[in-house]
Amino acid sequence: MNWEEITGLPCAGKSSFLANYAKDNQSSIFKNHKGLVRKIFYFFMGIYFLGFQKLKVLFYWSSQEDGPYYFRLNIFINAVSRFGIFCFASRSINDKKIRFLIDEGISHLPFLFLKTDTSLVINFISNDLKTVNVLYLSSPGLKVIQNRLLSRGHQRLKFLIASTFIKRIQEIENVMLSQYPKLCNKFKVLENVTSI
Repeated sequence: MNWEEITGLPCAGKSSFLANYAKDNQSSIFKNHKGLVRKIFYFFMGIYFLGFQKLKVLFYWSSQEDGPYYFRLNIFINAVSRFGIFCFASRSINDKKIRFLIDEGISHLPFLFLKTDTSLVINFISNDLKTVNVLYLSSPGLKVIQNRLLSRGHQRLKFLIASTFIKRIQEIENVMLSQYPKLCNKFKVLENVTSI
């Protein structure tokens, strides 16, 4: 396997870190949100990969989130698309000379479902995580996260108080850090040296 997923708290600095890491390690970056055609392709590949029963679970979890229907539907689309990227990477990335980094792949799924028990989400992806190499960007500190959330904005803050959101994503992070090392093919925590 010549690809890795990078995950971490929202606003932890993953995009900046990815750009520098890719340069230093001669890697190519896969992003879910780049281009409508690509996003549609990954969504339909995710539907094919997951099957009806798993799609129902993701749809139910999405429907429990705070926010209007279009926002919850977008969470569902993003979740399914991550499985499409996973499916594409599993079948297509075989070039041994180039390392591919997937920005917020299936390993990032727990951060999408704030209202669902994190252990349930991790259990949902546990079989797939066995084949995934995960790089986890450590938190730059909750104060930095809060400042970034408030200055840059975040879709969730339209429907949640910042302190509630931060508390929840920290809880999710703690569960992920306790379970991922034994579930992932490889798991590595990367030191975060980014600043505001």
